Amino acid sequence: MNILLITSDQQRWDCLGRQNQEIRTPNLDRLADRGILFERAYTVNPVCTPTRCSILTSEYPSRHGCFHVGTSLPEDYRPTVADRFSDAGYATSLIGKAHFQACKDPASFESAPKVHDLDHFDNWFGPYFGFEHAELVIGHTSEPHASGMHYGAWMRNEGVDTKCYFDIHDYDHFGPWSLSEEHHGSYWVADRSIAAIDRAKENDKPFFLWSSFQDPHNPYVTPEPWASMYDPSTLSEPIGNPELDSLPDFYRSLACGDYYGDDPQLQRKAWGDVKIRPELSPSDVRSLRAVYYGMVSLMDHHIGRILDRLEVDGTIDETLIVFTSDHGDYLGDHGLWGKGLPAYESAQRVPFIVAHPDVAIQGQKSQALQSLVDLGSTFLDIAGLDSLERSQAVLQTQAWMDPTAEVRDHCLAEFRPAQGPYKQRTFIESQFKLVLYDTREYGELYDLQTDPGQARNLYYNKEYTNIRLELERKYSNTDSEKDLVRERNAVA
Repeated sequence: MNILLITSDQQRWDCLGRQNQEIRTPNLDRLADRGILFERAYTVNPVCTPTRCSILTSEYPSRHGCFHVGTSLPEDYRPTVADRFSDAGYATSLIGKAHFQACKDPASFESAPKVHDLDHFDNWFGPYFGFEHAELVIGHTSEPHASGMHYGAWMRNEGVDTKCYFDIHDYDHFGPWSLSEEHHGSYWVADRSIAAIDRAKENDKPFFLWSSFQDPHNPYVTPEPWASMYDPSTLSEPIGNPELDSLPDFYRSLACGDYYGDDPQLQRKAWGDVKIRPELSPSDVRSLRAVYYGMVSLMDHHIGRILDRLEVDGTIDETLIVFTSDHGDYLGDHGLWGKGLPAYESAQRVPFIVAHPDVAIQGQKSQALQSLVDLGSTFLDIAGLDSLERSQAVLQTQAWMDPTAEVRDHCLAEFRPAQGPYKQRTFIESQFKLVLYDTREYGELYDLQTDPGQARNLYYNKEYTNIRLELERKYSNTDSEKDLVRERNAVA
């Protein structure tokens, strides 16, 4: 069957109409009505590049080596999931944001100045990391970086003076954007995705298509009427601050506006990305969240155009469709913004919808754990193709057709906020979340059933000592980076 992966960028798990009555996503709701909405899905890393490379390779960041946005997957890293589909005769296309390489390294294909060579992107369409056809963009909304690659070349051909619209360097900016919707990135991704579907049909090939939207990543700006779609006064307040005394030191430092406090390693090379915005008033917070919701709804509208195309000729009945995001956004929860080091659900948990043509019962919700590392290998399994030799995925084939099936007993989210031994690993089970830190004595433990907002760290609570020790024993040997070191030593 055809396989369509639709991803957003930095979308919270609860920003779906089926999960949150405050937001309107009629087309994602429509997709959920065709399949299963998974309510317990997690990223493998709460920043872009590591997670996207994990989707592409079916490996955790500690194995494929991309641990943050400043890292790049080598261009010869093979085979990828896309390679497998291309070799099997699929029409493979990547439309939108890749971010497999560093976006601030001049040597990177996905960084300036290369992204602004629009003449090149007028004539080059892949291959790229196994995808036969690629039409790319990097960056977000109004930042100058986002006006390059294929999207920038298309806007130039449309007569758009990008300097008038892509001139906001401030990632914290929010509000209306003067760019017309007809030239918005979500419009372009949907258009080019539809063209990829048409191209595969014309060539009588099944397709493997990754439609990768850039929203709702900051800067938080979007065209009207979407920017004013939601009344800020009607929106809920963010989750409040936790009990700081029970948390690792850096949480208290963040709450004081001091970022990483006295930890010299984090001060030296902080890759946290988490932001503190004490200057925002409560009304500003709600206004920003309202624009964020508008960004999601605009994207949803254009996802609906892709679904419309699939429905026109019945292609949707022979297409597996998955929607998810690379990570979430704190969006003011616990006084934080963006993503990164703190191990909260707001950043680690992602929306996840699967519409399988052979689903047992449509329109169901499932509590089965889902990890983004499972995507590629499960796609291959459903297509009847061999998995990647280095895959660390758990095959979700059964769970994607049966909402009562559960194939994972835990999810792992890795994070490496510094170029050093400091590493964070989060293990999520159906009830408990355990957070461990290499080279640090502190840790975190939460009962997600009784404390879904993670207000109380139970790591030092005597009543939970046995549970903590049991979980630590269970997960003490699951560091995939150590597995990789042993593998390399064996080869050598």
